[in-house]
Amino acid sequence: MNIGAINSMNNIAQTLGNVSNLPGPGAIGAGGTAPDQGAQNGGNAFAQLLSDLGNSSKSADGAVNDLATGGGADLHDVVLSTQFESLAFDLAVQVRNRLVEVYSEVFRMQV
Repeated sequence: MNIGAINSMNNIAQTLGNVSNLPGPGAIGAGGTAPDQGAQNGGNAFAQLLSDLGNSSKSADGAVNDLATGGGADLHDVVLSTQFESLAFDLAVQVRNRLVEVYSEVFRMQV
């Protein structure tokens, strides 16, 4: 079984756990994290998510290439690896959409 794909998904899940612990917009005014620190944590978490997505994609590509060249890869492992990569990509798109939505909401706020 391709353990690299599973490890990539675990890393993505950990990163998302870190993103969900970030303070919301209301916490900043209520003595929460400073805006720079919150933005830095969110940026780092999103960068880590993209890095894990890249690793997952490389793992899936390597498994497909191994299967195509007759390297002894199991078809089941290749399919699992490509499905993990697909799920990771869909998750990254959803996180991006949510970040764009939050940015738009903050942009519309009256000061």
